[in-house]
Amino acid sequence: MFRFPKVSAERTREIVREVSHGSKARGRFFVLLITASMIASFGLIANSTAVIIGAMLVSPLMTPIFGAALGILRGNPRLLGWSLWSEAIGITLAVGAAYLVGIPQLSFGDATPEMLARTQPNLLDLLVAVFAGFAGAYAMLDERVSPALPGVAIATAIVPPLATCGLCLSLGAWSGAGGAMLLFLANFVSILLVALAVFWAGGLARKGMYSRRRVFGHIGLTTTAFVVVVVILTNSLLRITKDRALESGIHKTLEEELALKHGTDLEELMHCRTSKGVQVLATVRSHSTISPRWVTAIEDRLESALGEPVDLVVRTIRSRDVCALGASLQVVHPNLDGDFLVEMSDDFEARESLASQVVREFFEDEPGFELTRIEYGISNNHEGVIVAYANSIRRLSKQEFGALESVLQERFNDPALHLFVSMNVASLQGRDGPQLVEWSNVQSAAPERAGELPGIREAIRIAVKHETNNEPIRMHFNWTGDHWRALVEVFGGEGLSPSAVAKIRSELPEQLAQRVELLIWRKSDFVVTEEGYSDYDTLVDSDLLQRSEQLRGLFQVSTLPSTTTSHKDAADSLLLDE
Repeated sequence: MFRFPKVSAERTREIVREVSHGSKARGRFFVLLITASMIASFGLIANSTAVIIGAMLVSPLMTPIFGAALGILRGNPRLLGWSLWSEAIGITLAVGAAYLVGIPQLSFGDATPEMLARTQPNLLDLLVAVFAGFAGAYAMLDERVSPALPGVAIATAIVPPLATCGLCLSLGAWSGAGGAMLLFLANFVSILLVALAVFWAGGLARKGMYSRRRVFGHIGLTTTAFVVVVVILTNSLLRITKDRALESGIHKTLEEELALKHGTDLEELMHCRTSKGVQVLATVRSHSTISPRWVTAIEDRLESALGEPVDLVVRTIRSRDVCALGASLQVVHPNLDGDFLVEMSDDFEARESLASQVVREFFEDEPGFELTRIEYGISNNHEGVIVAYANSIRRLSKQEFGALESVLQERFNDPALHLFVSMNVASLQGRDGPQLVEWSNVQSAAPERAGELPGIREAIRIAVKHETNNEPIRMHFNWTGDHWRALVEVFGGEGLSPSAVAKIRSELPEQLAQRVELLIWRKSDFVVTEEGYSDYDTLVDSDLLQRSEQLRGLFQVSTLPSTTTSHKDAADSLLLDE
């Protein structure tokens, strides 16, 4: 059966002597404290729990707390003053040492989880301090318990918060420093109050100190401070509980929406409540960048579910961060104040971001269009100018350009806004040579209709060569829903008239002629040889093929044992022959 130990008079004198000696700040106290703070600082920066535990073993801060408790219980103002003075010096040195460690480490990177855990204290941290204080004080009374236990128990709650406070101050994170100092104060008050209770129950108080008035007079202030801290940290715990419920709702909504997008899943979720609403950063893995339109839809769903404004940013593993306003928010890793969304300070950057969003939305469903850069500026006439740089497989039509400019003018609320687009148009190559993007919807036809194309191609080729001196080189087809539109590229010496096109169409088999609308594009840039007509691309391709075959043959011959001709000599000889 457990019985609370009653300390003998001899053991009491020994405890008082040891605690009184350890509560006076001397050289060894300073050395151990600075060492412990630096070890804890490096452990926090490296996010190493093992290193932080090592700092706990070195710290001497537990003895002044016991000295303050004994000074109160035994009515010894000198011991109480020495203990509080040593604790104050210890706090200053621990924070200062961590501050010095943090100055050259300003670029050490993001705030680590070990640091963040000590900038937002809650009631659970207070309970840890209470039981740590009980373990340390009880070990002081019971001689059978290892003398190392008090130091470990107290340092668990004392050194890391002070080191975190110093690091936060060196980084200018005042909110994080305040949270870490609050955690220290909560731990200090909790340990002091528990030590008072344990020492009193163990019989360390002087005789005549047991009246309620005397007890209240000595520990009433500590109890009041403890109650205040409990209220503060209870509110913090309730806030954390609400935050977890909020995160659960956000996580559920995102998971439901991501399940509808093929090849996309949620990797990580972060949120932060601000005065403007809730900021959400969702990291997803996807083979394509999430569109602003999708982010806006999820943002609306989240706002409806949470009942408050939401700023959502979706980070894809393709390295681009997208929110409902394009890139109007810079996404950073969480700092020690808990913020991770930073608004752009430059108005021009915000306008470029808005222009980027509008252009991307406009061409979101357009294949082969890639926006590479957006620039916004003011002309000499004080009018807004947007220059967009894009890669595409076709040029914009006048109607598309006008519609896009109108949308930008509306979104910028600037009727005089001018849009210029620098298009890098690339040709679309296929097995049959260059393809026309505007004539590329063969896949929209039913399989049985698409199966007609080989026969239609051959029939058109025969009809064109039979009725004209032109040579068909490429054919492009569009399925309109009930018939084929065939654009035939031809070249040759004979002009074509509408009546000639109608005659060519009449030469087609009757069953095909009814389902084919024929258009003929006579190319003027052709090459005439003794053998006939050819387009330039085909001529160049033929020469390149012939040259590569010659090189291949020479390189193969040069590898035979009987030859002494080198690869370089063979290549030089070929170039001279040409």
